[in-house]
Order: sequence, then structure tokens, then C-alpha cells
Amino acid sequence: MIKAYEFAQVMNNVNQLLKIYKTNDPTTNKAQKNIILDEIRAIYIVNGIDASEYITQLDDIRLSKTKATMILSEMKQFVEPFEMPSAKQVEKLFKKVKKLKTPPNDQYDLQMMSYLGWNDHSANRKYIVYKDSKGAFQSIYGELAPTKVKGFCSICHHESDVSLFLNKTKANSDGTYTKKGDYICHDSNVCNQHLDDIEKLYHFIQKIK
Repeated sequence: MIKAYEFAQVMNNVNQLLKIYKTNDPTTNKAQKNIILDEIRAIYIVNGIDASEYITQLDDIRLSKTKATMILSEMKQFVEPFEMPSAKQVEKLFKKVKKLKTPPNDQYDLQMMSYLGWNDHSANRKYIVYKDSKGAFQSIYGELAPTKVKGFCSICHHESDVSLFLNKTKANSDGTYTKKGDYICHDSNVCNQHLDDIEKLYHFIQKIK
């Protein structure tokens, strides 16, 4: 099985293919096409999956966006679904939060999730649950500005509707707290669709802790 962020890489590659197929330079077209197809193939091979059938279908200068979407939907069957934490696990992860609003479990495409993120609009908060490199659930939460602006997300590194996210850090020696943060996708589902490298998420978490 491949990870959701790896499948996001595949989707990005397929979108690049569609753009290349529209160019009029056959030499450049072929060279770039082969590089992209090799990248897609490698993602599956390293996870023990033979994607030759799909690579052959993608290797077609007449490939349409509709056909590409159909091929991707078939390739998606090899994506490992995100493991949703139970209600008790969520409560334990955010045990310091009073009146915790738990996530709506029926609103997620688990095969497109590298992390779980949800907003509590009444409290202007965002909660994030993710797995560390050892597979253990970790969490972070903070203030989420209600206003959205067009900008680049510090998690997925794509342009999106972003909001300022602020995490309250540990108290200083004088008892005061500091806040660290950056702009991230207001909608974590959108962020997950764009996140093609889990290290980007880890880097963001480390930066604001």
C-alpha cells in the first residue's frame, strides 16, 4: 500500500503529464514524459506494487483529463486509508482542552488523508492529529483566524485559502506564554489533497512548537 501523500505526488505527476501532452516540442515532451512516468512507477514499486498497466494507459499523448481521472481512481485502490483515532483517543490527545469539539468522522476521504484536521468555529480553533515517524498519534491545536486570504500554506506549500494558525508555547520563566504560527489551509481536507511529502507537515509542527 502507498501513503496518501505519495498518491498526492502521483496526482501532481499526472497533472504535469497532461500539460506536457499539450506542448508542441516532441523531443522535450518525450524526455519529460519518461521522467514523470518513471517517478510514478517508482512510488508503486518501492511499495511492492506493479503499476505497469496504469503507466501504459498514462503513456498516451491523447490522454484526456477525464481519462486521467478514471485511471487515478483505479490507482487509488492501493492507497492506505488514514487510521482515524477513536473518540477516547482524541479526548486523551487533547486532555487539557475543555469542551472539546470532536471531528465529524463521516466527512473524510481516509485515502486522501495524511493527517486529521478539523475546525471549531465557535472557539476559533483548529485541531490536528497526526502520526509521528514511529506510528504513534500526536496532536497540536491552536487559534485559527476566522478570516481567509489567498496565500501559500506552510504545511502543503500550495496556494489556497489560508488562515493564520497560532500555537501557544510553554510558559517562560516569568510565567508568560508566547505564540508561534503561520498561515495554513483553512480547510484541512484541501491541505491533505495537496500534501505530497509528510516531512512538510513534520517541519511545520516542529517550527511552531
